[in-house]
Amino acid sequence: MVRLLILDDDIDFVQELANSLGRDFIIEKAYSPEDFDNIFEPYRFDVILLDIRLSEELRDRTGLDILKRIKEQNPDLPVLVMTAYSDVDIAVESLKLGAEDFIQKNKVRIDEYRLLINNLFKTGRLKRKVSTLESRLKKIDPWKIIGQDPKMIEVRRKIKLVAEEGKATVMITGETGTGKELVARAIHREGVRKDCPYVVVALAALNKETISSDLFGHEKGAYTGATQRRIGFIEEANTGVIFLDEIGDLDPDIQVKLLRVLESGEFTRLGGNRPIRVDVQWVMATHRDFEDLIKKGRFREDLYYRLKSFEIHLPPLRERKGDIPLLVDHFIHFFRERGRTEVEEIDSEAIVHLTNYHWPGNVRELRNVIEYGLLQARYAKSKVLKSGYLPERITGKEKRTYFEIPEFPIDINQKLAEHELTYIEAALKKTGKKTKAWKILGYSNRFALRRRVQTIFRKYPDLMERFPVLRQKFS
Repeated sequence: MVRLLILDDDIDFVQELANSLGRDFIIEKAYSPEDFDNIFEPYRFDVILLDIRLSEELRDRTGLDILKRIKEQNPDLPVLVMTAYSDVDIAVESLKLGAEDFIQKNKVRIDEYRLLINNLFKTGRLKRKVSTLESRLKKIDPWKIIGQDPKMIEVRRKIKLVAEEGKATVMITGETGTGKELVARAIHREGVRKDCPYVVVALAALNKETISSDLFGHEKGAYTGATQRRIGFIEEANTGVIFLDEIGDLDPDIQVKLLRVLESGEFTRLGGNRPIRVDVQWVMATHRDFEDLIKKGRFREDLYYRLKSFEIHLPPLRERKGDIPLLVDHFIHFFRERGRTEVEEIDSEAIVHLTNYHWPGNVRELRNVIEYGLLQARYAKSKVLKSGYLPERITGKEKRTYFEIPEFPIDINQKLAEHELTYIEAALKKTGKKTKAWKILGYSNRFALRRRVQTIFRKYPDLMERFPVLRQKFS
């Protein structure tokens, strides 16, 4: 039953309400702030009915004070604020403090309170559920950097260093899928700029015709179709962190403008003549070889050395295989907390396969493999992620192809007979006995199996050389 606390200095009203609702709710009554102090505990009640105007002599202990205390101790506890007066200002203030609803007592029938209380109880239950899920999701952080390998410990040390300093230009290097965006987000989230903007720009995805406008913005009339001013990504990131992903793909003409912004902190919108000053922390990432790009004339050497002031290199997954079990556990928990799987653990054989794999796609590929395996486990209604649920490229167990396309012309009946003998031989190896083989192959009995093998050998004697085991057993 719903546990209800009524705080009101009108004793007759409280008693009438308690008598009416007593069969449906567990009710406790308080007539003063002192009574409330003696009764109230944050998680003892499901709903509170609170008279917002208590006795006039209690000027320093109003209902609003009590409402504020309730919400500070238990934000999810639903409170219905009541008053005998029509006071809009009090109603607005109580709602701002977190009250779920506000009613004028003389306009609500006693029997209507039952519906109000039940609705508030459902609201409180949903709030608690949401709070629980949010707290669980925070524990399984999708942007958390996982790893105890010495190389990853060094990565986290560097992240903390540049995040707390907040001004250094950072270059993140590493193969595709190693988690470069995770590092960029960590620099923002753990740094002095965490409450300021964080802007991600995937340079490879930008249109070459509009990239200048995308980054630096433009003024109205800067070009045909520019009907209004546009704020670019760099200006949007002012005071915060901007992450330029795949900086190695940046057009050489834009590299000149970017270098100027890095050096001076100023730029001009396309079509504008007024310099705009920005204060941002620059974070770049690439999987490319800069020295090769410089040799080919695709990247400016002066920009390269300006970006290389502080480098964070992410090792490929194959160089830190000891972290694979930690990452697997993280991904399983991540998907389970989001209701996408009921898997609770992974078996040792699957871990061996995952550890032995070379991971060309790095951590991103591992995440996708785990997601695939969890879907297979879900289909099998298993709470254990087994090796059989992993993709075949991970386990090395490729599907056997029995029917390869031969060169033509062929005798189709002979080919079918050959494949039939292949299955019979496999069944004998699996069972060890003719008396069991016929059952798993679907023949009517063991004599039918014998007759079929002998018929094939009589019709195609060349096959006896290819199936010596069958020739011996069915001579």
